[in-house]
Amino acid sequence: KDGGVWCWGYNFNGQLGNNSTTDSHVPVAVSGLSSGVSAISAGYQHTCALKDGGAWCWGYNFRGQLGNNSTTESHVPAAVPGLTSGVSAISAGTAHTCALKDGGAWCWGYNWAGQLGDNSTTDRHVPVAVSGLSSGVSAISAGNAHTCSLKDGGVWCWGYNWAGQLGDNSTTDRHVPVT
Repeated sequence: KDGGVWCWGYNFNGQLGNNSTTDSHVPVAVSGLSSGVSAISAGYQHTCALKDGGAWCWGYNFRGQLGNNSTTESHVPAAVPGLTSGVSAISAGTAHTCALKDGGAWCWGYNWAGQLGDNSTTDRHVPVAVSGLSSGVSAISAGNAHTCSLKDGGVWCWGYNWAGQLGDNSTTDRHVPVT
């Protein structure tokens, strides 16, 4: 609202960002994000926003999904190192997060099915570049354990694929983006 962020609901892990763990049935202001915010995304128990071109995340962090090089939850927004400017989009999944910076895709957090797209299944506590998506990316969406993006007009997906959610006519998990 008016460039600031307001959240409400369950707050067990501080995902409302108001420096508490008390649930709220009405909107509460997120600490430090009263202006300059252009986007927000709520994951399972963490939330992220873009403020003045930089990425900020707060809440549950058991797999590093806040991107601040720790696994400690944060009850207020924490800056994501390496993504303090040039960020145009952010998407919080269940336990991972992805963002676009200068046309390239970056992800961090839980990576058991390759949903970070860095050709591994290793959790990352800071952003890592998505393999093959260093430019031309215009949108990104983090799901439960998979991620999809738009690059040069085409759709690319990676991660968990048990039900064919990657759209590549298979049920094989992919650790790098596939069309």
